[in-house]
Amino acid sequence: MSLRPTVSGDVPTSTATVARAAFPQGNPYLRLRDHLGTIFTDAQFAPLFAHRGQPAECPWRLALVSLLQFAENLSDRRAADAVRSRIDWKYLLGLELTDPGFDASVLSEFRSRLVAGGLEEQLLDTLLVLCREHRLLNARGRQRTDSTHVLGAVRFLNRLECVTETLRATLNALAIAAPEWLRAEADPAWLERYDRRAGDHEVPQGEAKRRAHAEQIGRDGHQLLAAIMAPGAPIWLRQIPAIELLRQVWVQNFCLIDDAPTTGTEAPLRVRWRTDQEGFPPSLLMVASPYDPEVHYARKQSTIWIGYKVHLTETCDEGGPHLITHVETTPAPVVDRDALEDIHEALEAKGLLPDTHLADAGYVAADQLVASRKKGVTLLGPAPQDYQWQARSGEGFSVQDFLLDWEREVATCPAGHQSKSWSPDYHQGRTAFKVRFSTTDCRPCPLKTQCTRSGRRLLTLRPRDEHEMLEAARQREEQLAFSKEYRQRAGIEGTISAGVRVLHLRRSRYIGFAKTHLQHVLTAAAMNLIRLGAWFAGTPLARTRQSAFTRLMMDPVPA
Repeated sequence: MSLRPTVSGDVPTSTATVARAAFPQGNPYLRLRDHLGTIFTDAQFAPLFAHRGQPAECPWRLALVSLLQFAENLSDRRAADAVRSRIDWKYLLGLELTDPGFDASVLSEFRSRLVAGGLEEQLLDTLLVLCREHRLLNARGRQRTDSTHVLGAVRFLNRLECVTETLRATLNALAIAAPEWLRAEADPAWLERYDRRAGDHEVPQGEAKRRAHAEQIGRDGHQLLAAIMAPGAPIWLRQIPAIELLRQVWVQNFCLIDDAPTTGTEAPLRVRWRTDQEGFPPSLLMVASPYDPEVHYARKQSTIWIGYKVHLTETCDEGGPHLITHVETTPAPVVDRDALEDIHEALEAKGLLPDTHLADAGYVAADQLVASRKKGVTLLGPAPQDYQWQARSGEGFSVQDFLLDWEREVATCPAGHQSKSWSPDYHQGRTAFKVRFSTTDCRPCPLKTQCTRSGRRLLTLRPRDEHEMLEAARQREEQLAFSKEYRQRAGIEGTISAGVRVLHLRRSRYIGFAKTHLQHVLTAAAMNLIRLGAWFAGTPLARTRQSAFTRLMMDPVPA
């Protein structure tokens, strides 16, 4: 069958407009189609498809449909309709006009196979390889990175709602997997408590009543877990995922208290609702919803959400299109600087490691400055500041005023006194050095009011390479050239804004971390396609918007 349908004349609609914009050798979509046909070979996808039954749809064609779907922000059903009805899509997919297309569920199954085969990154990398071949993308240039929050495809639940929904979801799972066993073991009162979702029931008012209500739910859950762990219960019940999740949520939100007297008599353990006094696990481990255990609670300034976080990295060199080179999806509580190393490793594997990497203060730390330099990358961004009162006041002696002899491990203060101890300190996997001076030298010192408010001065130092790199970054930040170069970072804010407004970047379409990351990869590839189309059509980059008042005041006054 010919790859070109039997039509003449120009192909209409916006997708075809992008398709007509030519690479040096062919238009971008047709060239991308050829590359996808090479990457998504039968040999790679054969293990992911059944050997019997109806033949599967062509993998490269489904990959291109997925990119077109995200470029136009379509649902699966509307994308399948476009394959059947739109001439421009048939042209790009190499289909005859009479081709009946496929059912919308095929796209969902294709995404599942992509995740199972670990091929989701190929959707973006294939386009990047094509751009490199035509010198639209070069390594060792400037790139910039920023992150934004992503809402999970589940409701936001407080702790009480979460435990209620977890027990309710477990009962529903058991009603399907073991209906007869559950009918025999379930408390009849559970029907009234868990027949509707959390939030539809009235919650008692007052702290004491709410606590009693929560502990009643806790007793119901422990009763169910005890029945499942009983010797006569089927062993396979313990392997149901909902049961393991119930156990995890109960450990995180309840604790068992032994109220038995010290005389040795046995008494049942009392279920207590956890508070700050008993403690909670970190947010990265805390289950936020039973329907997607991989979403987590996070807070950044005034934004509170449960879900994930996505980091976009794009080129920002002049003279070429700004293309997204990497997408990193992380759990919501992971701070930005902890994602930087993975971003650099992924870019290095693609051969796209930048020379200068622009990022905001969330990515810049002393250890990240050193790690980036070892990879040949200059991490450019606001360096962490010294928040000690001596540095903030501008009148005291900061660490910069001390003479550090790293070989001898001795520090000399502005008054000429030397430190008495220099010892390592290990905290949360990081190494620092505690440098202490003698109280004999500090207390009578005439410069003490400018140095310390305690009996003696204590310095906390990072390892030497981190300390020197941080000091160099702070000095570079004070130069005029830094602010001029750092202005280029602001463009990534526009990229995130476009992804949010046009492609719904901040809302996950799917349940689970893997599918959410696939969505982000498809979104980035679709944005690259849109930008390539604009680039070849000669559309200039939009200028920063100004208000009418600002434009009026900035315009020169007519003579």
